Amino acid sequence: MICKIKHGQNFQGCLDYITGKYDKDKQAKVIMHSEGIPLLDNKTVAQIFEAYATKGSNNIREPVGHYAYSFHKKDGNRVTNELIRKIVREHLELMGIKNTEFIMTRHYDTDHDHAHLMCSMVDRDGHVISTAYEKERNARICKYLTKKYGFFISAGKMNVNRNKLRGREKLKYQFYDKVMRCKAQSADWQQFDKALRAEGLKLRFHYNNVNGKLMGIVFTDGKYTFSGRQLDNELKLSALTEKFGDLKQITHDNMCDWYEDYRQQLHYINDRQGCMTIDKAYPDFDKLFPNGKLPSGGYTSTDGLLSHLSLEYQSDFQAEHENSKDGKTSFVALELLCDLLLMPYAQPLSIGGGGGGNNRGWRDLDDDDKEKFRFRFNYSHSNKPQFKRKR
Repeated sequence: MICKIKHGQNFQGCLDYITGKYDKDKQAKVIMHSEGIPLLDNKTVAQIFEAYATKGSNNIREPVGHYAYSFHKKDGNRVTNELIRKIVREHLELMGIKNTEFIMTRHYDTDHDHAHLMCSMVDRDGHVISTAYEKERNARICKYLTKKYGFFISAGKMNVNRNKLRGREKLKYQFYDKVMRCKAQSADWQQFDKALRAEGLKLRFHYNNVNGKLMGIVFTDGKYTFSGRQLDNELKLSALTEKFGDLKQITHDNMCDWYEDYRQQLHYINDRQGCMTIDKAYPDFDKLFPNGKLPSGGYTSTDGLLSHLSLEYQSDFQAEHENSKDGKTSFVALELLCDLLLMPYAQPLSIGGGGGGNNRGWRDLDDDDKEKFRFRFNYSHSNKPQFKRKR
């Protein structure tokens, strides 16, 4: 069982639809209504709803609640009018829709049973019924009722008939199919990003410019955008992190390897005394970040990062992010995110283009070797640590 919820402004328009006024194929029949709603013509009934919706001093923009209940065709023999009434009443109660006027019809124009309920989002006392976290609550309640009444549980989105979808819902499933294909054929974040681009989609991370936290993930084709959560729980950032790895942890592990490799190169070309001086200037990575603890600060905003980039790369990355209106968060591409996650290591490690020359008495790396170890966000576009999950 599922329930799709919509809100609107036109009671008569919604009533005409659910009663099948202009589509007799629906064979719509009223199977339940509240005591305050008489079974008269649609215009009169709509006026009664409008009168209730204007009670009190509310400024509600969309007073019409439209709830479409659908049952799987495998449950067809069980879905009686009595059972629908019982389940819908329980659903409304759990959703907090009480003390309001409603009317419900049943349609018979498809191979699966479904009913439509219209209600006023202003109760009889003039109070607006809350829609806070409505989608999340509805999904949870529908799942609970499906299990409680022993209804058939579909295998998921793969069984949805795409040909019957329309509008944004159809677009959503097109995104879902593409992203799921890319996820299945990818072993790490870079492969996932590349596969998405081949499908005409871009991967964007919701990045907090204030504290460096990753708040979510979205997919866009440049015109339409869906968050991973909107597409499926398997495509949320947390689920993708479980498959491809935690980007902050991957950054940390790669920086550890990279930094220790740099120190080993310095040790290799210096004598004992020089190595002791090197160890003082560049202590073990574990001393800088004890117990494998990730940096708690040092993150920067996207604008702050761009100021560190050479002009050659600034133009490349301008198109790889989009700031929110208040500038507190940004939606950033994988490459730009990797650079943002490197920033907390710049000051502690002090490698790659900062701090003047070597006057400590040890032999320095030659220019070719230095290039290998420069921080990518300051210099090289190609020598970034590879963000592949460690095995």
